[in-house]
Amino acid sequence: MNRLSIGDRTMMLVFYVSIGLFSILCVLPMWIALMASFTNELELIRSGYGLWVRSFDLTAYKLIFTGTGSVYRAYGVTVLTTIAGVVLTVFLTSSFAYPLSVKSLKYRNRLSFFCYITMVFNGGLVPTYILTTRFLHLQDTLWVLIIPAALNGFNVFLMKNYFATLPEALAESAKIDGASEIYIYFKIILPLSMPILATIALFAAIGYWNEWFRVLLFINDKELFTLQFLIMRLQQQAEFLNSSLSASARAALGGQTIPTIGIRVATAMVSIGPIILLYPFLQKYFIKGLTIGAVKG
Repeated sequence: MNRLSIGDRTMMLVFYVSIGLFSILCVLPMWIALMASFTNELELIRSGYGLWVRSFDLTAYKLIFTGTGSVYRAYGVTVLTTIAGVVLTVFLTSSFAYPLSVKSLKYRNRLSFFCYITMVFNGGLVPTYILTTRFLHLQDTLWVLIIPAALNGFNVFLMKNYFATLPEALAESAKIDGASEIYIYFKIILPLSMPILATIALFAAIGYWNEWFRVLLFINDKELFTLQFLIMRLQQQAEFLNSSLSASARAALGGQTIPTIGIRVATAMVSIGPIILLYPFLQKYFIKGLTIGAVKG
């Protein structure tokens, strides 16, 4: 068994210490925000952010969950659109990217160019709005939050490059045994492509979970508000009320202020949780899928 030299052990120690410090720097902002969400608003204004709770206060969370039905309903809508969007995104992206990776496909370069054009140009906000509302009639439905973001040119090329790294002999031997292209796609290609599928799923999940702009444009039904849009409205309302209160109104409230800072960090904690919990399960696939899919052109 080879023993590490003093120089090697010193370098390993430096690496571990550096990685540990970097990890602390990554976690520190989230920890500070978490502590701020449990801190009294006046204490935050007076002393700023800190590593520990100086004056414990749950007012921000109470304001967020006042009328809990709307918050839980928004959570449900967000979870539903995220799950459905991720499934649809992975299926459409893989089913479009796989034919582009097959060299025998006729016009595959033209199809790739067509996909590339969508990454450079788009129809614009007004044509998109007219198409969605007057022709597709998707306004005030969950489909308007799922379908438009289901296919992305960048994801298609990322997955196409990954498929291109798989040995062609796998598909050729399957064809000799009488397998169809659909059988090869579902039974051979997809099972070997878990890293890139997990990578695209993570990208899609983050996008769907943070969706609020399409809600602003196309959703008027409060039952279909997503969590991010509801949180944004709550922050705007809190800031408006806080800026509109006169001195006499503040005195009548006992000098209390609406915790706009506390609401901001508390809503961040409420909304970021599921994504943080999702990442560790996909981490082992994420780096491999991203690097392999990005290297080969």
